[in-house]
Amino acid sequence: MDTPPVPITDIRGQHIADLRAALQRVIPLLGFAAGREAATEPRQAGLLLAAADDMTQILNRPAP
Repeated sequence: MDTPPVPITDIRGQHIADLRAALQRVIPLLGFAAGREAATEPRQAGLLLAAADDMTQILNRPAP
């Protein structure tokens, strides 16, 4: 018995949900890494925090 193909919109929505979930998991890790780098590598810590901020802004936008 053949199953109907999954609509492309469902696949796209799942990919977006997967990417959003990955961003949610990595943001705290970036913050932790920035804290570890802050004393010895302040520039690197700033870059990590900027990346976390960018990801947070992306997550705060409504998904298309």
